[in-house]
Amino acid sequence: MAPNPTTPDPVPATITGTDLQERFGDRWTIRRELAISIFSAERRSPDGHHIRYLCARSAADLVGKLEAAETDEP
Repeated sequence: MAPNPTTPDPVPATITGTDLQERFGDRWTIRRELAISIFSAERRSPDGHHIRYLCARSAADLVGKLEAAETDEP
């Protein structure tokens, strides 16, 4: 069976917070909340009226959510 070119490559489970910052830090505020063991990403609209906030238990999971969020935006 031929690979489907529209299917993204799986996110490696070894991705780190530094990787998140390098890939998305110019568009999102990335944080690691040690007290509750989550990674979070926040983006505010230029006018400040809208906030998009994503959370995940691992950096790899957050990458998937960020990629989906960015393809969903106009």
